[in-house]
Amino acid sequence: MHTLSVPQALAGSVAVVLLLVQLAMLRSLVLVELIALYALQSLLVAIVCATVGVVDGAWDLIFLAIITVVVKAFALPLYMRVLSHRVSSRVEIPARINVTASLLIAAALIALAMTTASRLPLHAGAFLPSANLATTLSIVFVGFLIAILRPNALAQVIAFLTLENGLFFGTVTLAPGLPLVVGVLLLIDVVIAVVVFAVLVRVIVNERGSIATSSLESLRG
Repeated sequence: MHTLSVPQALAGSVAVVLLLVQLAMLRSLVLVELIALYALQSLLVAIVCATVGVVDGAWDLIFLAIITVVVKAFALPLYMRVLSHRVSSRVEIPARINVTASLLIAAALIALAMTTASRLPLHAGAFLPSANLATTLSIVFVGFLIAILRPNALAQVIAFLTLENGLFFGTVTLAPGLPLVVGVLLLIDVVIAVVVFAVLVRVIVNERGSIATSSLESLRG
């Protein structure tokens, strides 16, 4: 019988919670809840990053975890709340299909992710590569699903940000030797993406008084 170490148990537990948070995002139809769930997901990813850094003695990962907490768990969610409050204090997100059907599709995508991960030639390591790869693929698949099914500009921003969280989690647990500069560049890409989408949201709000992506249909040539 294989006994899990504390880092293995933590990584496995966080992987499950990350996936549950992603499913909660798919279920939520209120923008403030989506923002809060993204902040929680980012905090969990940062905890895993810090744990890997402590176990491996990689101080660059600990530094990256601190940056992740500051930028992704606090600064970006706060900025997105400010943007959402300019439209309404409680933004209801439209859905292309009902929640039950969305969750069934998500379950099928998660099953596909787990099947794919189990067939890849990965050897069990310190942080459960197979399980973490399955979680990473699941978060990516469900993130794309959220972006497709939620016709709201900020909701789609959050969906794409969760993709980065999933990839970051997979990178840290599968390849903890990732150079610090790569992790910082990922964070910079996230910030740039949010700024670009923020400008888009401001334009939509000023022109239409809404952040529904259906407002962009008038831009078709």
